[in-house]
Amino acid sequence: MQPIQSTFYIRVRLLTPIFMFFITGFSISSNGQLIDVSSDLGLITDHTGGFLGTGVSFVDFNSDGYDDLSFGHHAGELKFFQGDGSTLVVVDLGIDNQGAESKGIIWADFDNDGDQDLFVTNRLASNRVWRNDNSVFIDISSTCGISQSIESRSYGMSFADYDNDGFLDFYICNFHTWIDDVENELYRNNGDGTFSETTIIAGVGNGLQLSFQSSWIDINNDGWMDLHVINDRLDMPNAFYINNGDGTFIDMAEYMGVDLGIYAMSSTFSDFDRDGDMDLYVTNGMQGNVLLLNSLDEYGEFYDVTNSSITSVNNLCWAANWIDYDNNGWDDLYVTTGFTVYTDYPAVLDDYPESLDILFTYDGMFPFINSGTTMPQTEIHSFAVAQGDFNQDGFPDLISHKVGNKAIMLKGVPNDNHWAKVLLQGTTTNINGVGCEIKLTCDIQTSGLLENMKVVFAGENYLGQNSYWQHFGLGIATEIETISVTWMGGVTETFGPFDVDQSIILVEGSSGNPQDPTSTLGCMYMKACNYNEDATEDDGSCDMSCLCGDGTVWDILTGNCIGYIPCPSDVNQNGATEVGDLLIILTEYGVSCEE
Repeated sequence: MQPIQSTFYIRVRLLTPIFMFFITGFSISSNGQLIDVSSDLGLITDHTGGFLGTGVSFVDFNSDGYDDLSFGHHAGELKFFQGDGSTLVVVDLGIDNQGAESKGIIWADFDNDGDQDLFVTNRLASNRVWRNDNSVFIDISSTCGISQSIESRSYGMSFADYDNDGFLDFYICNFHTWIDDVENELYRNNGDGTFSETTIIAGVGNGLQLSFQSSWIDINNDGWMDLHVINDRLDMPNAFYINNGDGTFIDMAEYMGVDLGIYAMSSTFSDFDRDGDMDLYVTNGMQGNVLLLNSLDEYGEFYDVTNSSITSVNNLCWAANWIDYDNNGWDDLYVTTGFTVYTDYPAVLDDYPESLDILFTYDGMFPFINSGTTMPQTEIHSFAVAQGDFNQDGFPDLISHKVGNKAIMLKGVPNDNHWAKVLLQGTTTNINGVGCEIKLTCDIQTSGLLENMKVVFAGENYLGQNSYWQHFGLGIATEIETISVTWMGGVTETFGPFDVDQSIILVEGSSGNPQDPTSTLGCMYMKACNYNEDATEDDGSCDMSCLCGDGTVWDILTGNCIGYIPCPSDVNQNGATEVGDLLIILTEYGVSCEE
């Protein structure tokens, strides 16, 4: 079955940051679950050696419309499984990693010729690039301009077009020690099949620090890709490099509230609360993971909501993946754990008998619900995970590159909820649509609007790569009103309407109504708190809260100020409901209330 091609446009409207935790109308319980189908698929990966795991990709590497799987290997024997919409079969792509211990494994069409090229980072071996020439893979590692150092300890890599020239650039995280002194590496795509290192010029070397992973995202919505980098030490704060638009960056992590000094293993972005901006989850060691909510100002300032969300875990965690496994319209959170350092399977189980992954479910309200382990097996240590839809049923699946002979595939079980999958094809921007924002809107008669946003990543989490098909759970929605895509550089297109439960390909420039990126978006209502006199187009972000007096809040549904009582039963307002409140109520019982 080939994907259905359609088209649609609209600039991603930045919503007023209203806490969506209290809105549950779009979420339904339909007994969604993940089930282990590993024994049926037989995904032999031989993850029996190496140091701190190795990567996994769920990308369609042969461009036939079906998600495929690629696995790293501690002794250079990369594993590839080709999907056909129902199963996955091992294939030989003629790719030889020459015995190197691989870490990141990423598919990205760096030359925009319509087929996926392969990038692999290695530990204590040079990193490698294979150009895809009509399904023949040519090793161009020594001629494309990337470093051939065999001393570096390279881990995660991530891709984005940071200079907006239409070609994908990439960033490599190096896990430094005091023996080697290689900083992280940024490579600019020259557009002719070669790369130039621009680390020093750009100012993103990150110092001699222990970096595992990075993520590219336009966090301040200015049309330029920014770079989030995590570091694995308490005295090495994470960085967030904001793109100046001139080839240079400035670290704004401290200002943004994301300069965490923890044992950071992975960074994972999602608009899990559906307020129009991307939030951030960072995994950690026993001190606990961190969930940061984006409060959406000029740069995207974050604040810690770990305690109220109850997503800390307090275990040695690696990859985390946002996945709406039950298609209820709210992203859930899958977190891997693993204690092993050097892997010598199965002997490692004598020292570390088991470490089970966790699925946090979310339905629009805090706290998240820890559903316990979703994998019934014991003796598990997981590092990298990725999501896709190998069987084309519209419910996302998870692949876990766990320690052992076989990988674990967790299949999403269909329920009554609806879905859509969106694949971007750039024409003037990069062909994979990496870095682009997709916003999908449905109008549900009983509940109002369902608005959900995704960003296309290439390299994320911990050594992982999700499918390029962007998955949207739609709950009870029966029609998609619009899908808007903000392409690299800021041009937005709006497509739609569409039926639900289908795969949709959106081609850049095919909507016929591209929006001028030079127009100024903002609130155009003069009485709003954030009125922008320079705005030429209203973006729906108007904040009316300053119109309300003490004890009232702005209600977006009614368009009025309404009374706000945070805890109606706390009569004496001491922060708790207790016997004192009951005594006051009993004392006043029978007294008439004045109108």
